[in-house]
Amino acid sequence: MVVIPAALQPGDKIGIIAPAGHLADRDRYLSGCAVIMEMGFEIAEPRKTWPGYGYLSDSDSRRVEEFHRVWSNPEIKAVFALRGGFGSLRIIDKLNFDLIRKHPKFLIGFSDITILHDGLIQQAELAGLHGPVLSSLAASEPSSLERLYQCLTGNWHKRLQEDIEVVRGGGAVSGRLRGGNLSSLVSLIGTPWEPDFSDCILFLEDCNEPPYRIDRLLTQCSRSGLFDRVAGIILGDFMDDRDFDRNEKLRRHDFVWNRISELTGASAIPLWGNFPIGHCRRNITIPVGVTAIMDSSSRSLEFPMYQEHD
Repeated sequence: MVVIPAALQPGDKIGIIAPAGHLADRDRYLSGCAVIMEMGFEIAEPRKTWPGYGYLSDSDSRRVEEFHRVWSNPEIKAVFALRGGFGSLRIIDKLNFDLIRKHPKFLIGFSDITILHDGLIQQAELAGLHGPVLSSLAASEPSSLERLYQCLTGNWHKRLQEDIEVVRGGGAVSGRLRGGNLSSLVSLIGTPWEPDFSDCILFLEDCNEPPYRIDRLLTQCSRSGLFDRVAGIILGDFMDDRDFDRNEKLRRHDFVWNRISELTGASAIPLWGNFPIGHCRRNITIPVGVTAIMDSSSRSLEFPMYQEHD
């Protein structure tokens, strides 16, 4: 059974780690910290900096050390990723999952952080929160920030009903909610960290990949068997909505929906599009690793097993 980290209380400390890319714009770090503090929490190291290591925030060894140091600190009740980008795959095999298991807390992030979320689910049976990274908080829509706050304070199991596109229905299905960034997940195929999504509700997003690359990524997922036994698929954003043409976004989503429909047509599993997750201002926070019900008739995600969690 997956471990659900404890809900945060007002005044609790949140740690910031940079397990992936370097953030050149320090103002985005400071503005993200300000959003967290406005929610009533404290930042464990408000003047923290990272030296940069090419396109990474720091060397592999120092990023691992930071992860372990922040995670094992009993005063820190949740951990935010500074940003995604690149680099999580380089450190996943160096993490101490025994230590992580002993100090259960939520990891919050998306994009390249998908790799860490999946590792924590598979190796530590620890649920996480797929949501904004710290550097994207200031640009997030109010509804996205409200959902994040609800998740941090223990209300992540509230029913989600969104204006989604039911590409293919199928009644209600249940399964563990897993997934994240498509490119990051594909990078795990053929490694010891390759995910098994059997009986899971799989959600996917990506950012500004051209159609031919999305086609290749989805086809690789299909050919590797990754889609074979999933209970349902939820598709989020596949473009960065801070700089996009609306018609191009619609064409991109149609392309993704049609291609994955082709690849999974034999199974007739439910398939949703236009779910508000990804590199967008309304990147709503969802729990990963927990059981959910995907109900196409009501267009809702429910978490019935967890309504009375501690």
